[in-house]
This record gives sequence, structure tokens and C-alpha cells, in this order.
Amino acid sequence: MRPLVTGGVVLYLLLFISASSMSRAPIPTFTIHNFLPEFWQFWDAAHDQPVEKQMQLWQDLYVKPHQAVFDDLARPCKPEFDVSWAKTEYFPNLPTIVSGMRAISDRLQQQLDPASERFLTTFPDMHWAGDIYVMASGYCFRGRAQAIRGHSALLFGVDTIVDLKQRDLVPGIHHELFHRYHHQFFDFEPSNGYPLWTTLWAEGMAVYVSEQLNPSASELDLSMVPLGMVQQVDHRQSELAADFLKRFDSTSGKDATIYFNDDNSKDPFVPARAGYELGVLVARRLGTHYTMQAMAHWSQQEAKPRIRKALIAIANSAQK
Repeated sequence: MRPLVTGGVVLYLLLFISASSMSRAPIPTFTIHNFLPEFWQFWDAAHDQPVEKQMQLWQDLYVKPHQAVFDDLARPCKPEFDVSWAKTEYFPNLPTIVSGMRAISDRLQQQLDPASERFLTTFPDMHWAGDIYVMASGYCFRGRAQAIRGHSALLFGVDTIVDLKQRDLVPGIHHELFHRYHHQFFDFEPSNGYPLWTTLWAEGMAVYVSEQLNPSASELDLSMVPLGMVQQVDHRQSELAADFLKRFDSTSGKDATIYFNDDNSKDPFVPARAGYELGVLVARRLGTHYTMQAMAHWSQQEAKPRIRKALIAIANSAQK
């Protein structure tokens, strides 16, 4: 009987090890750097000081500990890092946004690990191995992608995010992470002369994934689009889909600006950045037939006819 008992124990151990491995959280391929603790050290020392002293403390307590990152941002953020601009536009405005920044900061440490796990559990074949920086950007950016210290990076400016009335950082992180993941399968680079439909799919899928992973997130936090645009597009989706179909293969910068790039577009027919919500409507329609993971894996050749068919269906749908 001893071999049977031993075999049973071995089998039990193998099953236990297998179950433990399956329940273990996925290992992140990327690294998250949170600079907000240093920002709060700066603000604790600077909040009641004259602006000139605040600017010095900013350099000493916040910038210097992360000097290599700020050196790489010096060129793209030159206007915002200008001393005279920061003195009149940034530091005097900080008291109006620090409470919103504090609210994000206080939740962040509890959010980041679950947010990473949620994304990697959904997309376990993620290969992007860059860095994510969560920081105060001096109003230089809300979200930005560039090389930092020689590595691919995503940067999120919590000060700018709060100033734009957003309240939750995680949907934006998921949005940008999905772009990096999607690029493994879907050939797309914004502003490189790609046809308009590829932007519709790339941005629509990023918002769709973000809303699936963050079902209680607000419209602003999900889409980073002008408030009210989602309702405008949903109400007029059939006529907007018909218009988009006419521009489907366009590589015109004007069409990209109207549908995606200009928050303040005054186009009389297309709401500003309407392509984001139109892309989500396409993804939702296709999501009734395909899994989110399957859609994320489509190449351009696989995606194009399905996107066109979904737009035609939306264009032909009667509005109630």
C-alpha cells in the first residue's frame, strides 16, 4: 500500500502546486515609479512660502531626486519649465489643485498593484517592458510617451489631470498600457500617415478595454475627451458613422484633427474628438461576437473588414 499512499501524496502536492501557481498574481512586465511622495515633501515645506521660495524648494526637494527624468523632459517641456512661466502660471495655481492631487495620491498605492494585475490577467501575453511614471509634471502633460533614461516610458502628470477635472488615474493607465499591448499585433502609429480607420480602432479599443476593466469610471476619466461629447455621438451615431465611412481610408491631417486630435474643434457637424466614442461603439458591437482578447489580436487585414461592417450597421441603425 505504501506506493499508493506515496503516489497519492505526490499527486496531491502536484495539484496543490499547480493550483497555487494558477492563483498567483501575474508578474508585471513594466515598472511603476511613483514620484508623488517627493511632491508632498515639497508641498509640506512650500505651501506657505513666497513663490520664489516655492520654486527653489521644487528644485531641491522634487526635481533633484529625479534629475535624470527631468533632464529627459527638459526639451519637450521647455515652455512649462520656463522660470517666468512657472512663476506666474503654475505655482500660484497649485493651491487650487492640491486637494484633488491628494485624493488621487491617497488612493494610488492601493490601486496600482490591483490595476496592474487586472490588466495582466486580461492580457497575459503583454510584452512591453517599459517604465510608468506617476508625477507632478508642472502642467507639461496629462499623459505622455517617450524614452526616459534610454527606456520606453509612459508618464502621467497628476497635476494636469486634476486641473482637467479628472479624478481617477487608473483608467488612463489602462488606456495607455493597452496601446503598448495592441501594438504587438496591430500595426499603427499616430501621425504617421496611417488611414483614419486605424486611429478609430486603436483609440476605440483602448477606451473599450479601459471601460471593461473600470466599469464604474467616469466619462472624463475613461476617454479623456470633452465633457458631453459621448452623449452627442451616441445620439447621432448613425449619421456620424455614415460620415466616417466616407473618410474611412483618408490619410488627411484635417480629418484626423476633426475626429481625434482637437479638443476645441468647432466643426459644425462632428463633435470634438468624436472618433473616440465612435470607435467604442464599433468595439462594443463587435464585442457581442468576439472576445476582447480576440479583437486585440487582430492585424490590420483582419480588423479592417469587420470595422467597416460594424460602421455600416451603425450607419443603417434607426435612432430612437
